[in-house]
Amino acid sequence: MSQDSIELILDMWAKPEPGLYNHKHWNFNIPEPVPEIGLRVHMQPYQKPHPPIAVAGVSSRSDTLVYAGEKGWIPLSINLVPSATLNTHWEAIEEGAKKSGRIPDRGQWRIAREVHVAETTEQARQEVLEGTIGRDFRQYFIPLMAHMEALSLFKTNDDIPDEAIDPEYLINNVWIVGSPDDVTEQIRELYKQVGGFGVLLAMGHEWDPRESGENSMKLLANKVLPSLSDLN
Repeated sequence: MSQDSIELILDMWAKPEPGLYNHKHWNFNIPEPVPEIGLRVHMQPYQKPHPPIAVAGVSSRSDTLVYAGEKGWIPLSINLVPSATLNTHWEAIEEGAKKSGRIPDRGQWRIAREVHVAETTEQARQEVLEGTIGRDFRQYFIPLMAHMEALSLFKTNDDIPDEAIDPEYLINNVWIVGSPDDVTEQIRELYKQVGGFGVLLAMGHEWDPRESGENSMKLLANKVLPSLSDLN
């Protein structure tokens, strides 16, 4: 359904033909223009051929990332999965690119992560576990994945029991949390494990207390990122 809707939107952006559009999931009409009074459907974007399109992938060897690779669109990897799953995401991107004769660009690849930096790793871990990131996962993301029978997304191997998935596990296996030096090393290690990527997306959570959230972003910008300038 997503693929069909994207293809239809791209067709309308290229040339919005008036008429009735029927699909098993929707029906809609593009009316005829009325040029004498200037009425028309404003469908076409200013940017040509169209604005950038990004597609997110979740599961191992995600079909949506195969599609993104085939079309040459920006691939996004979800924040919930360990690096082993991210490797299968890139394999999916490569598989899709091969279908259309494209060469995939790792510089386009965006990987999302929970990121928190403090002066010391002990402080950073405490702020995460006692703060909004820990709260959001304890109260929402982990129960949601359990309800969807999808806790396996978090796991580095299938032998890990469901009850072991908690914020402590995620700090140690998925999130990027620590002092500036430790966070720098964790990002380098992630880069190495997946073979390189273009953009790290730091997930947004409520800053409460605001001071620790602001301080984390300042340390990330001023201490961590300059130390990673050699990654390309």
